[in-house]
Amino acid sequence: MPTVNPPILEGVRSWRWYWNYLNDPFNCLNRISRDHGNVFVLGNPVPFGNRGRRHIMALGEVANREVFSQPDLFKPGGQVIKGPKGSAHRRLRGGLLSIHRDLHRTHRRIMQPPFSKLSVASYVPTVTRLIDQVCDRWVIGEPFDMYEETTTMANWIAGHVLFGHDDFERSVQTCDLINRWIDLDVKARRLPLPFNIAGTPFARLLRHADGLERVMHELINDKRKEEELGKDILSVLIQAAKVEGSDMSDTFMAAHAVILHAAAFITTASSLAWTIYLIAQNPKFAATLDEEIKANITNWPPDAETVDKLPFLDGLIRESLRLLPPVHHTMRTATADTELLGVPLKIADRVVVSAFMTHRDPSIFKNPTQFDPTRWFGEKPGPFQYIPFSAGPRLCLGYQFAMLEMKLVIVRIMQRFRLNVVANSSIEADCKLTLRPANGIPMVVNKPDGAFAASPVRGNINEFVKNE
Repeated sequence: MPTVNPPILEGVRSWRWYWNYLNDPFNCLNRISRDHGNVFVLGNPVPFGNRGRRHIMALGEVANREVFSQPDLFKPGGQVIKGPKGSAHRRLRGGLLSIHRDLHRTHRRIMQPPFSKLSVASYVPTVTRLIDQVCDRWVIGEPFDMYEETTTMANWIAGHVLFGHDDFERSVQTCDLINRWIDLDVKARRLPLPFNIAGTPFARLLRHADGLERVMHELINDKRKEEELGKDILSVLIQAAKVEGSDMSDTFMAAHAVILHAAAFITTASSLAWTIYLIAQNPKFAATLDEEIKANITNWPPDAETVDKLPFLDGLIRESLRLLPPVHHTMRTATADTELLGVPLKIADRVVVSAFMTHRDPSIFKNPTQFDPTRWFGEKPGPFQYIPFSAGPRLCLGYQFAMLEMKLVIVRIMQRFRLNVVANSSIEADCKLTLRPANGIPMVVNKPDGAFAASPVRGNINEFVKNE
């Protein structure tokens, strides 16, 4: 239900809240929910001057429905900071996640074919080969960082799907440049007032964006020279640009490829790492999953349809995404004067909605902090109650591919190994661009002997998830 007369903090009174939101959004949103209900307003932090834009923290299913079902009224602001006008950084951020209205609908339609169910199934041979290349590096009895390994897997797989050329080394180098760009953006966005001053994270971000944009345009030009274009995203965009009247410029191509890679790679890497961690920490569920895989998958690589029909694996991944959604919260900007949860909004006001908070609503999910894959065998939550891939017309374009990729990785790991978390490791969930393990996830590789066992761990993960 809408909150009556929600608190509105402006000027100096808002500083502490803005600081908490930027540096620890988990605790900030939890405190808002606990103390103020489902809506909270932060006004202009400057104690003088005009009203300025406000930030409305709107939590829960009702807010999700209002915001996600009206994408023209609540437009996305992009997942990276804006950057100066005319800068390469601002151009690169102008991909699919930033554009809206008719332009977004047109470009999304162009990019849909590589993410259709049939196309996604065709990626299985390549994806499984890349998974094995990573797994082949693991040595029985030796510890390693699972987050680093899932990052490598997701990076390689996203590079193939997006860029698709035979020069795999070049593809990986391009992906590494994109990853560096995202890391620099995360550091720069934590500054209250980012200025382009030599030696600052913001200045390094802008300089790196210049180089990344040059590399992307070189990649586009070289791909145009290929005798036959493939089915990767970049080839699809180049084909679209040939259509008369198309507005698919090289600037848009570069931005779409960069943003899609960032979105696909970062979210999948963290989701995979958390899911594998939860399997290792829940022996009973690990054993159930192991039995399901052994009973249904005898060949490698399997076909996509078989993998997609494993109910316990599907429920386990969905439960992991519920508890630790990669995009924990997101922001939208009002394009006109309107109202949300009883709060009047002016044009350019920003709305923050949170998958993390919605997924922990006890009225939707009983025992919300408990990891329980079996809850997915009963009544399913509504489309605005469970939003790991967003919702509405801007539902994640590659969600089917992401789910298949995660399922293939988990199946192969279960076939080849048994993993344990290194005892007494510090497992900290950190809210940067995605919900990621701040210190990695140290694990040890064992033979697939079925002797599943949890390990004692430290860190805030124990507050976020209650294991069996």
